[in-house]
Amino acid sequence: MTTRPTVFHGPTEISEELREKTDAIVARLVERYEDPADNRPWIVAFSGGKDSTLVGHLVFEALARVRPSRRTRHVHLLSSDTLVETPAISSFVTSQLKAIADGARLRGLPMTTHLVRPELHETFWVRLIGYGYPAPNRTFRWCTERLKIKPTNSFILQQVEAAGEVLILLGSRIEESATRARSIRKHETSGSDINPHSILKSAWVWAPIRDLTTEEVWEYLALTPSPWGGNHRQLQVLYKEANSGECAIVMDETTKPCGNSRFGCWTCTVVDRDKSIEGFIGSGRAEYAGMAEMRDWLIELRDNPEDYREPVRRNGRPGNGPLKLSVRRDVLERLLSLQDLLGEELISEEEVALIKQVWVSDGLIDDGGALATLEV
Repeated sequence: MTTRPTVFHGPTEISEELREKTDAIVARLVERYEDPADNRPWIVAFSGGKDSTLVGHLVFEALARVRPSRRTRHVHLLSSDTLVETPAISSFVTSQLKAIADGARLRGLPMTTHLVRPELHETFWVRLIGYGYPAPNRTFRWCTERLKIKPTNSFILQQVEAAGEVLILLGSRIEESATRARSIRKHETSGSDINPHSILKSAWVWAPIRDLTTEEVWEYLALTPSPWGGNHRQLQVLYKEANSGECAIVMDETTKPCGNSRFGCWTCTVVDRDKSIEGFIGSGRAEYAGMAEMRDWLIELRDNPEDYREPVRRNGRPGNGPLKLSVRRDVLERLLSLQDLLGEELISEEEVALIKQVWVSDGLIDDGGALATLEV
């Protein structure tokens, strides 16, 4: 079930019913935080979208209600940057993380923000341009594991190693979709709202806003000032522009891909249409048209192996192999041109340097950059 974005107009205060619901959630957060029998640090999964923002908001409020002498449990607010996020979303999430960190520090709250990224050799462009991976599709979705799951899980496991166990707070809601509802109920155990993570040992999961509706999420965010300062108006504007939802932090392959009515990677070729970037373009961000065109081109390169891919795989066996070197060079040149046009970093200098190192190690070019075994 996909819901359209809502920019809330109407009352200036949230309804009494919603106030009761959210007060109960905050009270439960405070109760669980102060539980002397539970010293697990918290990890709040933060994508910057409406649901994770509401969880972060309520956790922040709960910490502010705890007496300073009882603020002994640390809270990590964790976000993931794939390095191929739409620039508007990437910039927004970065600004939100800074605002939350600054607000927590000013109020003496034990909350820190973290932004994880894929390792350099695992980035989208190093894999596609360097190693020649074709753009991902539904059957070869190589991006999710490298760009999101591994960086996120690596951080979580570091905290598990340091503390023994952790509690992960998610913005999952039953109303969000039938798939999400089944997933939430599947992992529930004997009436408990805290359940073991399906993959990570010693990690537990809690979805404190699971029973709120989409309308209630928007109503609360629209009519309640942000506890770290300001309001959530910019978030509403982004949803309106993208006509979309957010891509939640991903920790397993069952999570639906970004794109298709979700904020996410502008390079996402797993879906047929990226409605998010189409929404941004339709809302006046005409400069994103070049990104949409490049995404479509990556699909063309993937789906026409006779023209664009080697007839031998990287393991030496016959079959649809990596993108031809000439194609990879074309992709790099077009990407760098698009980057100059946008004035936004789409690929880092470190990625470009590693891409050329991969070409050298594969014998495709020599150390001076001249072509070796392949012709452009």
